[in-house]
Amino acid sequence: MKIVHVVETWTGGIATYVQALAIKQRDLGHDLVLLCDIGKVDGGVHIEGVEVIHYRSSRNPAKFGAISRNLQRCIASLYADVVHCHSSFPGMYVRMRNHPGVRIIYTPHAWSFLKTDVTTPAKWGYGLVERVLAQRCDQILCMSFDELRAARRYRIPAEKIEFIYTGIASDDRVYAAKQRDETNPIKVGYFGRLDYQKGFDVVLEALPLLNASLELHAFGAAVRGGINTGINAGDNTRITYHGWLNAAGIRGAMQEMDVVVVPSRWEGLALVPIEAMRAGKVIVVSGESSLPEQVIHGYNGVILRELSGHCLADNLNRLTLDECRRMGANARHVFESTFQIDRFLNTMMSCYERP
Repeated sequence: MKIVHVVETWTGGIATYVQALAIKQRDLGHDLVLLCDIGKVDGGVHIEGVEVIHYRSSRNPAKFGAISRNLQRCIASLYADVVHCHSSFPGMYVRMRNHPGVRIIYTPHAWSFLKTDVTTPAKWGYGLVERVLAQRCDQILCMSFDELRAARRYRIPAEKIEFIYTGIASDDRVYAAKQRDETNPIKVGYFGRLDYQKGFDVVLEALPLLNASLELHAFGAAVRGGINTGINAGDNTRITYHGWLNAAGIRGAMQEMDVVVVPSRWEGLALVPIEAMRAGKVIVVSGESSLPEQVIHGYNGVILRELSGHCLADNLNRLTLDECRRMGANARHVFESTFQIDRFLNTMMSCYERP
């Protein structure tokens, strides 16, 4: 089967998701191509056995038609059997045009109308666009119950929707419960873009309220709409910035943490909590969007009652290393029972193979 994945940016969760999926599909013997925007590739794209073709995306509506035509020609020249679009703009570019004989799959990776930083009329406008474009694809994959509920609320055709929880590959080599003295600091990790959606401003708000026994590390960088970290001002000495890491770097960094915080305002289904559970780490998440679906409060993590720096700091300050070990072991159990890649891949391939 010739499978074409279309993305815009190649950073963060979408890159992790598509790379894992492409590698598994390649290993099953399928022919893989990745289309991505050359201007939004952080550090290049290198997946052995996967052809990478670049295109130029834009947020200028006057250019949407030309981008869509270029992608249509490219997809036709590849003789694709399945085209899988990831996130709103690639989904729009591809679905603006007809692709005879090609099965079109679309994963929103968080609907645009889930955003909390846009007006209500804008949300309904996004919903209208998604409802119209839904007729131009074969399947829309929702990754959480929150996405599914939102699709119904904005009247996306139910017959187009398929619900699939994301899975990632296990990695037993990086999972080992570390034995540490109770006097050691508790290491708290934040992984992702330093922006409003991901709630990095909440992390900064919590900084001055954290106990001295907590050590905070941020793995990621500010992109479009990023939060001012205050690095140059020298007022954030309680946090260590590590920048972007590749997949192997993230696995290693998570293994060194005791806690992973995910204070996002909206998500499709966040990969960071799943990666943290794979590493056997306790997760502290906001009560927003799909995040409560991934946490059993007090068992494998903590769900914040309110999204504020005070609430985040209060919950982190109450954690002990013993609690981190206990909930971290439970988190690994949740990963193994719910988020393994084999179940996800089997369901995904059945969507690809439908007539």
